[in-house]
Amino acid sequence: MENLIRYAEKFFDEVEIAVYRSRDVSANVELNEISMASTRSGAVTIIRGIKDKRLGLAIVDSDEEKRVKEAIEQAAKMARLNSRDEKWVSLPEPGKYREKPKPNYELKEASPDVLVEMLVRAIKLAREKDKHVVVAGGEGGVSWEERQIVNSHGIDVFQEGGAAFFFVELVGRKGDVVTPGIFDFDAKRNLNLDVEGVVERAVRKVKWAYSVKPSRNEEVPIILGPWAIAGLFSYALLPAFSGERLVKETTPLAGKVGEKIASDVITLCDDPFYELSLEPVIADGEGVPTRKNVLIEDGTFKGFVWDNYWAKVYGTESTGNGKRDLRSGGINIGFHNVVIESGKRSLEDMISEIERGYFVDGFQGAHSSNPDNGNFAVTANPAFLIEDGEVVGSSVFLIAGNVYELLRQASEVSREQTVMPFMNTITTPFIRFENVKIAGK
Repeated sequence: MENLIRYAEKFFDEVEIAVYRSRDVSANVELNEISMASTRSGAVTIIRGIKDKRLGLAIVDSDEEKRVKEAIEQAAKMARLNSRDEKWVSLPEPGKYREKPKPNYELKEASPDVLVEMLVRAIKLAREKDKHVVVAGGEGGVSWEERQIVNSHGIDVFQEGGAAFFFVELVGRKGDVVTPGIFDFDAKRNLNLDVEGVVERAVRKVKWAYSVKPSRNEEVPIILGPWAIAGLFSYALLPAFSGERLVKETTPLAGKVGEKIASDVITLCDDPFYELSLEPVIADGEGVPTRKNVLIEDGTFKGFVWDNYWAKVYGTESTGNGKRDLRSGGINIGFHNVVIESGKRSLEDMISEIERGYFVDGFQGAHSSNPDNGNFAVTANPAFLIEDGEVVGSSVFLIAGNVYELLRQASEVSREQTVMPFMNTITTPFIRFENVKIAGK
């Protein structure tokens, strides 16, 4: 890599080379049948060079020296054509990294056969537990990545690691009732995925869904599950913590550091080193050391996250939150592993105390939320009616509101935490909110 950096310096004032080698194994199920099993691998090299404050970017699907040199030359041509970015300061300097976590090399050599066996077992278990159930969809996957980031200021960091996930979508058909798709999942940095637990939880929710209950306009306590929390927070809340939005004045959190924006029960951070993290990286996408960044502590807003570019524009330091987009090659501000701290009591205990309310497993329409102000309008589906401390059936209703108002209504978080490996990776408990206005459908 040093030779490539020296070659690139002929064209640029400063340059960065990022190499990503990956291996992805997956297996899918559709309508109780294994539909596909595959293994994909490859390498991507991204060149980011700056000449007279002009950015040149090139991507090549190879790590071969000849092709990387061609990409460097292409990036140099691009830089000559681009306009000057007067905000540009520099690429990052080397920093002090934590000790690298020990990778699980079992994941590097994983076979699709292991995932197929999991899915076959899941289909059999689901049918045994409920003959009316169809495994409408599902997937098992293992991802392994090796990344090296080098720049002309002396950064040279290599990381490797992987994670596995498993999910099923069940649909129940019983009498005149066809349930919505019911999901459950597991994700870890090893292959000990809880297939039995995933199926058991999904089947339990399907059985709840057989009893359809009408919803009505009311103000009730609701408990949000991991899928619902990840969907809503990924679109309505998390973008607001971006330092870029602070600079561009598009975040409702501007000027609110140190203020209460949530209930005392909410502590939220981005922590790549958390014990359940799927990607415990020591450096972000541009080689800056990662760290735990507390965003909300006991309901109080603590600060923003930054990549190198926007931190230098604003006059602060990167928090190690530069995330590489492998499609465009660019760096955006993002998260490694969002963690909402857990509580002391179980979900079952939380449900047992609700006279009338709902457990919401998923939201539809969360992607239309507005992070500029936190407003959202979503359909709770699947949602389950709770009466006298027990789940008695399924329902569908609408919730429209503001995510910050909702955060202030949080009253308890469960001791269980679940890793949501989709959208932003979020490790979250179940969260109870009080006096939530819903509109029946």
